[in-house]
Amino acid sequence: MKKKNASKIMIREKGKQMNKDMKNGYYLSAYVEIDQLGNIYRFAHRHDQSIALWKVQENKVELIHYWELERLSGVKKHQYCFYDKNQFYDLMNHLLGSFGLSTDDIIEVWGTPELGDSESYMSLGRYPEFSYHTMCHLSSCLFMDTNIYHNEKILGFSVDGGSDIVSDTEAYKRFPFVGCLTDYKNGQFALESVCSPAILWDYMSSHFTMREGSLMALASASKSTAYYDMEDILLNSNIKVEENVYNKILELIEFVDNLTQEDEGVKFNYFDPRFSEHENRISMVMKIIEEMSKHIMEHNIEFFIEKYGIDTKEVYLAVAGGFALNCPCNTHLMNKYQFKGFIAPPCVSDSGMALGIGLYVFYDRMNGEFDFALQDAYWGDQNDLSKFQKEDYSQFIKSVSEFDPKQAAMDIIEHPIVWIENGAEIGPRALGSRSLLGDPRKMETKDVLNHIKKRQWWRPVAPIVIKDKISEWFEDEFESPFMLHASKIREDKDKEVIAIVHEDRTARLQSIDKNTRQKKIYQVMESFNEITGVPIICNTSLNDKGEPIINNIDQAINFALRKNIPIMYIDGKRFELMNHQSYDKKFPLKRNISLKMWEDKDEYEQLVKKFNPNELSVRALFYYIHLKINDIDLLQDKRECKKLEIKSMMYFNGLSPFSKAELSRLFNDNMYYKQLEEEFNA
Repeated sequence: MKKKNASKIMIREKGKQMNKDMKNGYYLSAYVEIDQLGNIYRFAHRHDQSIALWKVQENKVELIHYWELERLSGVKKHQYCFYDKNQFYDLMNHLLGSFGLSTDDIIEVWGTPELGDSESYMSLGRYPEFSYHTMCHLSSCLFMDTNIYHNEKILGFSVDGGSDIVSDTEAYKRFPFVGCLTDYKNGQFALESVCSPAILWDYMSSHFTMREGSLMALASASKSTAYYDMEDILLNSNIKVEENVYNKILELIEFVDNLTQEDEGVKFNYFDPRFSEHENRISMVMKIIEEMSKHIMEHNIEFFIEKYGIDTKEVYLAVAGGFALNCPCNTHLMNKYQFKGFIAPPCVSDSGMALGIGLYVFYDRMNGEFDFALQDAYWGDQNDLSKFQKEDYSQFIKSVSEFDPKQAAMDIIEHPIVWIENGAEIGPRALGSRSLLGDPRKMETKDVLNHIKKRQWWRPVAPIVIKDKISEWFEDEFESPFMLHASKIREDKDKEVIAIVHEDRTARLQSIDKNTRQKKIYQVMESFNEITGVPIICNTSLNDKGEPIINNIDQAINFALRKNIPIMYIDGKRFELMNHQSYDKKFPLKRNISLKMWEDKDEYEQLVKKFNPNELSVRALFYYIHLKINDIDLLQDKRECKKLEIKSMMYFNGLSPFSKAELSRLFNDNMYYKQLEEEFNA
C-alpha cells in the first residue's frame, strides 16, 4: 500500500531572540476541559487530564510541579469537565497555595480555550497540516531534554489513537499522527505524516472490553498461536482509515473465533490449558496485532531512512502518544535499528499532554532556543509526615522506626511492602515512589501481588533493576528509567527471578542508579543484592483495581490495612501495622477533590432541569458534548432538541467500525446515571 505523506520542513532562523511576550515568571499548561453540561452529565472529550506549573527565567525553563487530576479526584483516567473557569481557578488557587502562589502570579494559562487566547499558544499557523494534539505529544518527547535536542539528531514520532478537538476544533481535518527528524545544529526540523498502530489497539480494546495493557500482557502470557498469514496493514495517515483495514481485522477475528479442537496443528498450535478458551483466542489475535504494530513502526522509520538518508546509529529515537507504552515494540525498534538512544517521558500517554502543551509553547515562542531537562518522573504531590495524624490510626500502628535498608530488604523477602518516597511519579506506571515491592525470586510474590490488586493471575510483575547490573541479567543493555522497554532476561538467569519473567522470557523493567532522587529505594536494592545476590526487586503500582495510583499517606494506610500488608515505608520511616481485621473500611478512601456542583439529589435534578428542560436523551447529550457543539441555548428549544436526537443517531450510525467501537466503550464507561446512582446511594 503506498503511503501518503504531507511534508513540512522548517529551517531555523539563526540568532532569533526570545519572543518578547515570554516574560520571566510562572505559567500553567492545562490539559483540562470546561463544559457545564459535561460536568453535570459526567462526559468529557479529554481523558487523563493534567496540569503543569512552569517557571521561566530568561531562556531557562523549569517544571515546578505536575498534577494528574485522576490522582486528586480518584477517577481513573479522569474524563470529567470543570463546570466553569471559576471552578478551575478555585482549584488552582488551592493547589498553588502549597508553593506560596495564587493564580494572580500566573502570567498565562495554555491548553484550554476558556482559560486563554488559543491563538497565543496553539501555533496552528506554523504547522497547519498537523493537529495541535499530535504536535503537543511530539513536543513532550522532542524537547524533554534540550541538551540532546540542541546537539544530536532525533527521529521522533507521535503515535496515539487520535486527537481531541477541545482546542483544535478542526483537528479532524488535519493529519493526526506525525514523525519528525530534527538536526538543530543544521537548522533541520522536518515533519511527515505517519501511521499509528494505536488505532488497532484502541479497536481491540473496545472489541474485547479489555485495556491495552492487559491485551499486551495476555498476548505473551498464553502459548496459543494462530497460523494466520496476514499481510501488513499500514494505516494511512489520512484522516479516515480505509475500509479494507476494518475488513482485514474483522477477518482475523472471525478466523480465530471459528477455530476448534479439530484445527489444532493445522490452523493453530493448541489451546493453552492454563487459560480459558476465550483468553487463548484473544492472545492469538493480539500476537498478530503486536507483529503488525511493529511492522507499521518499521514502515514509519524506513520512510525517513529512505527520504532523508539517515544513519539510525547516529540518531536518537523519540516516541510519545499512547502507543509509546508498548514496551515490546520500543525494544524491538531499538534493537533492529540500533538507535543512539531512546527518548520518551514517563507520561507518554495523554497524561503527558500538559507537559507537551508547555514545551510546544516554549519551542514556538523561543524558536527552540531554551534549556530544559525532565530528569526524572517525580513531579507529583509530596507528603509531609509531620502533618500526618498518626493518632487516627493508633490502634493499627504497632511501631514506627527509622529507615534501615537491610531491614527493608528483609521485609521485602518476608512479604510485599508498601513503599512511598518523595513526590509521586507522573505517568501511568509506578516508578518506585508509590509502589508495592516484592521478592522476584519467588512465584508466590507474583501471586500475592496479583491477589492484592485483584488482577488476573497471568499478569506479569515488573522489575526495578540496578542500572550497572542490567547487562549481567538482561540481553538488552540500554537503560529504561521510565519502564518503557521489555528486555529479554538472560537464559541462565530467568529461573532466579521467576516472578518477573513473561512467557517470552522478557520483563518490563525500570532501571535505577545511585544518582536517582529515590535514594532510599536504591539503598534497599543494594542491600537486597548483598543479601540475595539479585540486584532486582518486583515493583507494581500502589492502587486497587479501578483506582488511580495512591497519592497520600492516608490512602496508603487504608490500602495496607484492607490488603493485610504488614509493613509500610513512608519517606524514610518504617511503619509496622497490626489489627488489620479490625479495620472496618472496605473500599479506597475518597480523594481530595470533586468537581460536582451539587450537594444532593434534589440539587442535581434542578441542574438537569435547568440545562436539559426538554429531556434530550443521554446518547444525544453525549453527541452534543463529544462534538463540542457548545450552544446551551440550543437545548432550550424543543424543535432543536428533536433535530439533535436525529443528528446523533445519524452520526453514530455513520461512524467507522473503529470509531463506533471506541465511542460505544467511552459512552458505557461514562454512563452518568450509574455513577450518580452509586453516589446518591452511598
